Amino acid sequence: MIISDVSFDGNKYTVFDEGSQEVNGLYASSFGELCGFGEHFLVFEDGDRYVLVSAESGQEIERLHRSTVGRFKHANGRLIVFKEGGKLVVHEVGCSSVSEISSRYV
Repeated sequence: MIISDVSFDGNKYTVFDEGSQEVNGLYASSFGELCGFGEHFLVFEDGDRYVLVSAESGQEIERLHRSTVGRFKHANGRLIVFKEGGKLVVHEVGCSSVSEISSRYV
């Protein structure tokens, strides 16, 4: 399943697949505020942490502390990018984990 859109109605994020079919509803109070989404995951900011959640199952994939990864920049496909100090750090998001795959100074 590939996410095509996420809408917010005031208390719930509704996830739509590539066929514009609703596949899941996630309550905002569970994960925080939506920052962005990739191919199969959503990125929420909850205080000083980013919470990565499977769009299909609604299960948490991983929590990343802002002090460790930096500030969220964007998500695309299976990748999530953070700006940490003077560099961009790219992580790959799997079904059950997140791993850093590259970085470069900007």
